[in-house]
Amino acid sequence: MGFGAFSMILPRDASYDIVHYHLYNGWAFVNGTASGDLAPAEMHSFLNPYWQALVWQATQMLPGRLVAFIFGGLQGLILPALYALTRRLLGPHGQAPRAVVVWSVTLAGFLCVGQFVMAASLRNDGLCALIFLASLLALIPRHGGTPSPGMLAGASLLLGLSLGLKPTNAIYVAGFAIMALAIMPNWGLRGRAAIICAVSGLFGTLVTGGPWAWHLWSEFGNPIFPIANDVFAAPMGPDGGFRDERYLPSGILDAVVRPFLFLFDGELVHEAGFFDPRFQMAYLAAPAILAMAASKSIQVPRGLVALSLGLLALIATWTAVFSISRYAIGVWMLGPVLAAAAITTWRPRILDGARPALYVALSAGLLMVVTKPPHLRRLAWTTWTGPYVSVEVPQADKYAGAVVAFSGDFPSAFTAPAFPESAILTHAVPAPWSTPALAPYREIYIRPLLQGDRPVYGVILDTQGHFERTVRRLASVERLIVDVAACETLTTSLDSKTAVWRICPMAFAE
Repeated sequence: MGFGAFSMILPRDASYDIVHYHLYNGWAFVNGTASGDLAPAEMHSFLNPYWQALVWQATQMLPGRLVAFIFGGLQGLILPALYALTRRLLGPHGQAPRAVVVWSVTLAGFLCVGQFVMAASLRNDGLCALIFLASLLALIPRHGGTPSPGMLAGASLLLGLSLGLKPTNAIYVAGFAIMALAIMPNWGLRGRAAIICAVSGLFGTLVTGGPWAWHLWSEFGNPIFPIANDVFAAPMGPDGGFRDERYLPSGILDAVVRPFLFLFDGELVHEAGFFDPRFQMAYLAAPAILAMAASKSIQVPRGLVALSLGLLALIATWTAVFSISRYAIGVWMLGPVLAAAAITTWRPRILDGARPALYVALSAGLLMVVTKPPHLRRLAWTTWTGPYVSVEVPQADKYAGAVVAFSGDFPSAFTAPAFPESAILTHAVPAPWSTPALAPYREIYIRPLLQGDRPVYGVILDTQGHFERTVRRLASVERLIVDVAACETLTTSLDSKTAVWRICPMAFAE
């Protein structure tokens, strides 16, 4: 409730993904326009829209602040999940940890930088982290031992559901798979656990991701189009595989030292810099715990060993495949917990007494003070009852039957619902890093722009020289000349003093 209220008061999230595809994908799915549109949100137009459809309906039915409260409340459920997990990991030898220690460590993990990035947001990365923590609670029994078949099935089902909604959750699945095997005491039980987890997880993935994967397979011949086209070879997909390589390490050594580098240069894994050492705490504590277990001179609970192995597998997968911070928020949350668990495993009674507990509380407070969230485009609420998002297009009727191309490096697709149903929605000159994803598809989305039988308009964000740069790119890349003098300004709830969206007539250069 508290985190929901905090999210309701905090300025709303108006960052790239929200403006680019979260709102558009939800609207397109609910209104059945996705099949007719020509990728207004570029490659992101093809992502699973089921969660975004729920978000879109919420934004249309409820005041914006109430939407932020509801999704903030869901994110706030991380707190009791993390608290329960902390209690289990800090009492591995049967002693009950002091309440002040448990709460200090829990809050230190809960108030990581990812929480503030996701607060008052329509994105679901916080929910994904919550599901991962819930799966850990099912995997690590309260009083030791091994998880039951029902616990394994339930945890795997949750992760499968999240994977179907968002494929980036594969990093959590990779970590959980290693944990589920490592926590079992023999190979017979590991084989049984693997079967249970695989079947239950696959079922969950098919429930939330199967129908959309079938749609993409039927339309393009690739169930996760345009990703992994080196495997599926869809004609309209890229030649070979595609992924966002802006944040990936350059080699194995870079991957190993990368966590220590992005501690001081957050732009290695995020659009903007930040400072939060919780990831590094997990990255150092996990091998320390495994070293204690390997020495056999210290009794290390099997659940803690499994968690350490799984986190290292998760980090390795994340680094190699994505290396984008918000996809691995769960690691930052677990950093203080794993560090404290490593200390109590090394010296089981070290945190007993009032003075050590005070030191833990002070350390947690210091960690919160030094945390520096990244800059995020946020917009303050102007009313208590206004919508999360609204768009007004001047003289909207004149765009009936026209071609509307959302253009440039910065996104505009959230304005799509304001145009007449007869308008053809497409995109032009996308960001250079994402252009290869739809290179063969270009012959489809560019065709309406060049046919000349319909008026053509471009929607362009005007901020920090982006408008002028996009006008030049449209002329040089697409041979579309923008009539700058005839541009009109859209009125949206996501406008600011330095960013507004303009719609301009365009014509093909003969």
